[in-house]
Amino acid sequence: MISKNVDCEVKNSITNFGVYANAFRVLFDGAEVLLDFCIYSEAEGIAEVVSRIRVTETFLGVILERIKKLKQVKGEENLYLFDVRGEH
Repeated sequence: MISKNVDCEVKNSITNFGVYANAFRVLFDGAEVLLDFCIYSEAEGIAEVVSRIRVTETFLGVILERIKKLKQVKGEENLYLFDVRGEH
């Protein structure tokens, strides 16, 4: 998977506070992967999906790579552009 760091404005359509999640799950849906971010209640024994993201399976590797490097770029805002079709 080819990815690159892009320096551009990012418009935020959600609140500055975001949506709280304390759990996540990964679901495979054909060639794509669903990342569900959830609020889990141990007392009630249930979780509620608060946000779902659909990505290609190969993009998971990019996510892991960037998270591992997060400490190296802490304090910087980074937008990572990836090419799911292998085009440059």
